[in-house]
Amino acid sequence: MIPLPGREQREIAAAVARFAASLAPRIEAAEEAGAIPADVIASLGAMGVLGMTVPESDGGLGAGSVAFALVLEELAAAWASLAVGVSVNCGITEGTLVRLGTPEQKRRWLPRLIDGSGLGAFALTEPGSGSDAAALRTTARRDGDGWVLSGRKMFVTNLRYAPVVIVLARVGQAEPGRPHRGITAFLVPTDAPGVTVAKAERKMGLHASDTSALALDGARVGGDAVLGPLGNGFGPVALAGLDSGRIGIAAQAVGIARGAIERARAYVGQRRQFGRAIGDFQMVRFALARAATEVSAARMLTLRAAWLKDAGRPFTREASQAKLYASEMAQRATRTAVQLLGGYGYMREAVVERCARDARATTIYEGTSEVQRLVIARSLVAA
Repeated sequence: MIPLPGREQREIAAAVARFAASLAPRIEAAEEAGAIPADVIASLGAMGVLGMTVPESDGGLGAGSVAFALVLEELAAAWASLAVGVSVNCGITEGTLVRLGTPEQKRRWLPRLIDGSGLGAFALTEPGSGSDAAALRTTARRDGDGWVLSGRKMFVTNLRYAPVVIVLARVGQAEPGRPHRGITAFLVPTDAPGVTVAKAERKMGLHASDTSALALDGARVGGDAVLGPLGNGFGPVALAGLDSGRIGIAAQAVGIARGAIERARAYVGQRRQFGRAIGDFQMVRFALARAATEVSAARMLTLRAAWLKDAGRPFTREASQAKLYASEMAQRATRTAVQLLGGYGYMREAVVERCARDARATTIYEGTSEVQRLVIARSLVAA
């Protein structure tokens, strides 16, 4: 196994890094406004970034998961909020459509998720079901040739930008001992009757990344809205989507950590105390050395999981390992960066302060660190 990126993959990542760097003057205002500018999303579409993981036969670049992980790292190193939006659009929404969508579903929705006119969304979490995702209460019942959905979803990324959201709902009644039975995925247009994009959440970090609630009050969709197997969508849609999403979160964590350490490294080379640059002090150098080593280790875990996915091999455990290590590493790395900047690092004007807030979510979404440990342990016991 050689999970090292090739020349073409590195060139794609380098192009995205240059684009992300050009956004620096706009990031603070966008974070304050709580939204990613539409022209930024459109530019990513024009560059092909939003269709990177979609096969060429479906209108994408077919670049693969390794290249996409590198791109997400570059985006997150500059602006984590943007990386989150891209990750959910490409990793979960488009990825599920590519795997399970009918030709007509792909023709209808993939172009709108690739061209930058919007970003796809994925609605699984509910007020009463988070890590216990199979306990969801959103329902779907047949109504003539279509379906009627009712329920509430929360913490839906990209919802305000989304032309379509993948909604997990239960068809029929839950059965004791079979909590997954009946769970089905639906492609729900956000302008469908009965669909309401509810309040946007106010978060600790990732301020420009939209996280909103979704209300389904007798929402009506067509008979062709079912995505994947009817009544058996939990594994193929929810779990498989989360596996892919965890590679994206790991890549984001690597990027956030790397961006914070790069800024801290520049600062300690300029900041002088006691007649010398603080970067000359051994304790500062050792802190940077530890953080840089952990970033490299997390990147390799992430690329290993991405490589396995591209090779068509099982990657559930490796995705969880990458997500667990990278997200917790990002907590340590951003804390180190803030500490090295001292009082300046605690100020909102310092980018490392934003990095520390943004990194915090990576241990929570797409499955908490505790859930990752369960996934990993289960695979080890079963091996």
